[in-house]
Amino acid sequence: MISKTSFVGLEDIVAGSRKEQFVAEKVREFFEELGIETHVFEFEALSWVEDYVEVKIGGLKLRSVSMPYTLSDDVEGKVFYAGDRMLEEDWASLDLSGKIALVKLYEKVDEAEWQYLQAVRFGAEAVVFMDIYPGRVRRMVLTLNTDYRFKEGTPPPVPAVSVSFEDGLRILRLAEEGKKMSIRVETRVDHQARSRVVYAGNLSGPVFSAHIDKWLSGFRDNVLGVGVVFYLAEKFREKAGYILFGSEESGAPGFSPWYWIWGSRSFAEFLEKRGLLDEFGVLLNVDTLGGRNLRISASTPDVQAWLSRLLGDQVTVCPDHVIFDSFSFTMKGVPSTTTHTFPEVIPVYHTEVDTADTVDWVGVENALRVLERVSSEIISHGLQAFSYEELINSIIRKVERVSFLPSARQALEFLGKLKVNDEREARMVRSTLTRPMFWGRYDRIFADSVAFYPLYTDSIDDLILVFDILSGVRNPSDIVRIRGVRRIAGFEETLGGVEPVFYGRTFTSPQFLHQIYSVLEKVVQDDINELINRLRMLKI
Repeated sequence: MISKTSFVGLEDIVAGSRKEQFVAEKVREFFEELGIETHVFEFEALSWVEDYVEVKIGGLKLRSVSMPYTLSDDVEGKVFYAGDRMLEEDWASLDLSGKIALVKLYEKVDEAEWQYLQAVRFGAEAVVFMDIYPGRVRRMVLTLNTDYRFKEGTPPPVPAVSVSFEDGLRILRLAEEGKKMSIRVETRVDHQARSRVVYAGNLSGPVFSAHIDKWLSGFRDNVLGVGVVFYLAEKFREKAGYILFGSEESGAPGFSPWYWIWGSRSFAEFLEKRGLLDEFGVLLNVDTLGGRNLRISASTPDVQAWLSRLLGDQVTVCPDHVIFDSFSFTMKGVPSTTTHTFPEVIPVYHTEVDTADTVDWVGVENALRVLERVSSEIISHGLQAFSYEELINSIIRKVERVSFLPSARQALEFLGKLKVNDEREARMVRSTLTRPMFWGRYDRIFADSVAFYPLYTDSIDDLILVFDILSGVRNPSDIVRIRGVRRIAGFEETLGGVEPVFYGRTFTSPQFLHQIYSVLEKVVQDDINELINRLRMLKI
């Protein structure tokens, strides 16, 4: 498996770069040598390439990489250690004007974006990230945006680089001695770059996919995934389909805040516009394997129920995740999964130590057996194996919790008569009621958006929580568990909601909570009415 992907190499493979083009061509050649009909889809992408980076302090030149999408710059200044601060109030007392901020990555390393935003806001001329693990540097994409919209955004205005944990300590010691730091970065940005998706075989059956772009060595993210797809292609040949996506790690045009899974989003749009998505089978995406605890993130309750029944306790089945290419197809209603061990990859994620010797090969063998079983089941029985009734039953279970509301009783009467009979109807329901949801404020809740189904039922949880508090079943302090602000991320649509916890301050007076309940009751009834209107428009 390793030898078949040796052409990938250990360096960055960036969206729209010559290296990505080279790898895509090698992938195309592999499928054609197997005698499988192969195509290449090209699309526009933002390409960012680092040419040179230099970090010096006290006569030392430190090993470093620049953070995408850092622009070319040359900065010198005193260093201020900011630690792993995240919240605005933790930064507010700092005066970073004219200084270089030394920041320790937050434990959830993807949140480097928010640390960068705060450092820039409070005056930093550059940001140096020190890793939380020793012996590695790491790339994380940065922009100057406070949301996750799909549209264009703002580039990062000051340079950001990454150094190892040990070098971060060296910087801190030398900074305390009054030494200044210099940072020089040379990068290229191409707004008219062309990225690629290679697709082959029968896209109406099980379709195996992985992404070809990567940061630094990227073996588990995602050279290994490419190798798994190659292995499965040799086994299933024309019985299955195969997709290798470019522009997964970055590439969305115009410094978009939602910079990732751009290749799969573009390809799903391409298929839909040409009327090819209706005949598309099941996407079986592979990403961040190499751990022991196998997970399958699956699109919607019907697919999740089928997988749980088929695989039992072999894997953990959970909702699809917005960070994976599968989500691009989940949003289109296509049954989609990603097989992964993402939580276990974090220590080496986007670093130069993400190499083959970090892989648990027993876990990879388990993943292969699971993928072979799932795909064989699809080939043998088609898509009718999915538990379509779960698409409606999962809504009923949600709405039943508020059956004391008039709109809920009307909805339950309607839902009781509703049936999803085939895959065509299932895709209509899935695409209508699945969105990336985020609860709370982006700059305070450091969690990923959730691939949420069914849409317009999440407000029910908040209503029941407040009801239980007012009934004495729960303590008023439990109000901190409320979901609060609701936002459909990417689309950046804010839904109705309440905030009894406001920027860290909690309000629990009885009068306030009674009014909160009244507002939430209206929100829930409106949400349920919108849910039913959307289902009625589908005419299933």
